[in-house]
Amino acid sequence: MIRITAALMLLLGVSTVQADELQTVLAKYASWRGGAAFQAMRSFRERGDVTTGGLHGKYDKWMLSDGHLRRSDSLGPLSGEQAITTVAGWRTNTSGQIEDLDEDAERIRRGVYLEFDEAAKSHGARYSLFGTEERDGRLCDVVRITFGGPDTYDLFIAPATGELLGERITEDRKTRFVSYADWRLVGGVRMPFAQRQTSSNAADDQSRLAKSIQVDVKVEQILFARPAEKKIWSFASNQTSTGWIDFEYFSDSQIFVPASVNGDPIKLLLDSGAGITVIDSAYAARLKLKPSGSLGVTGVVGQSTMQLTSNLHIRIGNLSLTHITAGMIDLSGVAAQEAHPMPLVLGKEAFNQLVVDIDFQHHKIAFYDPSGYAGPHDATRVPLGRHADARTVPISLEGAPPAPFDFDLGNAGTLIVYPAYGDRAHLLGGRPQTLDMLVGVGGMTNEKLATLKTIEIAGTQMMDVPTAFPDAGDNAVNSDQTAGNVGLYVLSRFHVITDYPHDALWLTADPRAIVEPFARNRAGLDLTPSPDRLVVMLVRPGSPAERSGWKQDEEIIAIDGQKVDAKFSGSALSRWSEQPAGTDVELTLADGSIRHLTLADYY
Repeated sequence: MIRITAALMLLLGVSTVQADELQTVLAKYASWRGGAAFQAMRSFRERGDVTTGGLHGKYDKWMLSDGHLRRSDSLGPLSGEQAITTVAGWRTNTSGQIEDLDEDAERIRRGVYLEFDEAAKSHGARYSLFGTEERDGRLCDVVRITFGGPDTYDLFIAPATGELLGERITEDRKTRFVSYADWRLVGGVRMPFAQRQTSSNAADDQSRLAKSIQVDVKVEQILFARPAEKKIWSFASNQTSTGWIDFEYFSDSQIFVPASVNGDPIKLLLDSGAGITVIDSAYAARLKLKPSGSLGVTGVVGQSTMQLTSNLHIRIGNLSLTHITAGMIDLSGVAAQEAHPMPLVLGKEAFNQLVVDIDFQHHKIAFYDPSGYAGPHDATRVPLGRHADARTVPISLEGAPPAPFDFDLGNAGTLIVYPAYGDRAHLLGGRPQTLDMLVGVGGMTNEKLATLKTIEIAGTQMMDVPTAFPDAGDNAVNSDQTAGNVGLYVLSRFHVITDYPHDALWLTADPRAIVEPFARNRAGLDLTPSPDRLVVMLVRPGSPAERSGWKQDEEIIAIDGQKVDAKFSGSALSRWSEQPAGTDVELTLADGSIRHLTLADYY
């Protein structure tokens, strides 16, 4: 049974009384689970019904006390396979591609250890009595388990009986709760035949009802073997590349590639940071695509829900991407803010199995078969890591050791520093800062802006980098496993080649672009465009606009005498606030009045 000695508790800074209380709770729990039978259990297999995202299906799960796991879910567009061994792990995404798991594999492994008696302790787990909490009307002893990092696993145990009522899991700053019920004895061990998982996004809630559980089953290692790759791409006429394709580099911050979806011509937004391809719901309806199931989505602002649609056929030049399962979501708000149609956002599915060559200087892109690919001899190879649905690149901030940053071609900015890393490094301490407006999935919010003196990527240093510092929340920019997110204003200073199949990024610095000062808003007005005017959404603190008395909701109809019209967004006029400090700008308001604003650096 689970044993935590008093001597060990003293070494961990826990009093003897606390150690005794903890040992009593754990002993009662282990006894309730089956005592010697629970202690001896080394594996189990569980099969049953699963419900999530409005879909109902079947699941089959195997677990071993050494951390092995194999799970299959048959849920239509949410079907998937997953396997974890003691050294590696893989899973399939919604389009059937196989993705390796790095730190996520270790997290899943910890969850497997906790299903058994001594496994977690033998793999470095530390236990403490966290206190008592009420859950579903019942008072519980809460035992906190950690593995030396920030993730926590809290067992909710009934004091009188030792029954395990549930488990609160916090991983990478995101929390979910698993409730257990319908416990039955199987081979002398109590096993839960009903489980329900809830989180901050109800779209991700899940229930599992076991129909069969077997303990100490014989397991063949072939069960965990990585299957053959499901290829979702092909080039016409046995070619191995699209060759160069011109793309629209809208406002120097977004890559729009000519393509077609199910035969309908569009310009799609290329976004390596999107964990799933996304199609605008109104556009999907026009194509008569049928939704099936739903999925929680976490954006830079907050959370939302998307429906799913399968079997999209995307064509880019002579490249076909087939059997794509995409999320359907209303992108009209984002498209309006960015002032560009956004029918489809092509996500990581286009990167997982192909080499993607992006020439920012000439606004050209090419896709290649990765077989035998070798990067250019004059490029720097940057290793790609993994973080959840994203790939990461090492970046050094102001001389600090390199830290992983999410690689995000959909980030129309420079750099985002996540709260956990920013707080640890005290990056905002004593640094001039302001706020800007952030728009994305989940709505709209404000984030702090400050300037980093230097950053270094692929051996190339850049200076005076405007950097976003968002607040922690239920969003995609809250993580303790990666330091932040690097966007197009940094990446576009290189010739970029992504080679996900070989875990590599090839970067060649553009000498002229590297030394160019980063664009920054020197007026302090965040504006929303409409056909004939700009509406003030935010007046940035400490900016020339704030000092001049500008207010939210005021409307600008002309800049230096040039009228705002439907062609404003992405035009040279739209960069009026990025002119050098000291520039005087004449702004005409909707009431006909004229104001002058002198641009300045203020953060």
